[in-house]
Formats: sequence, C-alpha cells, structure tokens
Amino acid sequence: MGKATQDLRKEHKSILYVLEIVDKMISSDSKKDIEKIKYYDELIYFLKVFADKCHHGKEENFLFEELVNATLLKDGGPIGVMLKEHAEGREYIALMDEAIKDRNLARFNVNAIKYSQLLKNHITKEDNVLFQLADELLDDKKQEQLFERFEQYEERVIGHGVHEKLHAMIHRWAEDFK
Repeated sequence: MGKATQDLRKEHKSILYVLEIVDKMISSDSKKDIEKIKYYDELIYFLKVFADKCHHGKEENFLFEELVNATLLKDGGPIGVMLKEHAEGREYIALMDEAIKDRNLARFNVNAIKYSQLLKNHITKEDNVLFQLADELLDDKKQEQLFERFEQYEERVIGHGVHEKLHAMIHRWAEDFK
C-alpha cells in the first residue's frame, strides 16, 4: 500500500465514522429540531471542507491525474465513475444545505441518507478497486510524491489547524449522539 493511497484510505475511515454519527443524528429523539439544525449545519461544513474540498480534491487533482497518465482510462472507466459520484455527492450536499436554510429537517434527512448510501458504496469501490489499481500502477516514489502534493494542497485549500477543528467537531458529535 502506497503512502498516498494510505492517506486517502485513512480519510475514508474518518468519513465513514462521520456517516455512522449522521445515522445516529437522524434517528435521535434526544435533541430538539433547533439543536439538530446546528449539528446539521456543522455537518454540511464538514462535508464541504473535508470530504469534498480536501479529500475529493486530492483525488481529482492529483491521484486521478496520475492514474490517467499511467494509462487508466478516465471516461467510461473507474475514474469516470468516481468523478460522476463525486458530482452526485456535491448535489446531495447542496440539497442538504438548502433544506437546512429552509429549516426542513425531513428533506435534509432524505438527502443525508441518500448521500450516506452513495458515499459508503463509493468508498468501497475506491478502497477495493481504484486504490488497489493505484498501488499496482504507481511505485513508492510516485506515491511519496503524491503524498507530498496532498500535504501542500491541504495546507493551501483548507489551511492550518482546520483538520484539528474538524476532528474536534466529530468528537463532540460522537459524544452528543452515543
């Protein structure tokens, strides 16, 4: 397993953990609607910043590019499928954001469940197919270079200290929705 794909798999674990918490948030009766809106607003922030901008940004801007260069087809191949699913995920995030702005928790929940199902399947495909292909096609040196680019990208697009802030939010959510 290369350093770049290992980093992406680690981020997948964080995203899947958040999706487990989302399931608990949706089914919880322990919080009033007004309280849930605050949590859901934070969740949207997490999804936009960590899952999409940071994680998907690393994949789209760096890993997928390297895989295409290594002869893995973009359109019609596994990368095309991943890009389509990233776009679909962004649509669900936008629908969740719109629902929260309208204070419509039922619509938020429907789209959050669809997003969660999409991402769980998406992550399974990336971990078990795409990243295994990447590990076969990209040697250790290329993986190390990719990882360095990931680190620079992350610092540039989300900034210093944001990861810690996001992980603190996740920890609080987990405590609040046991």
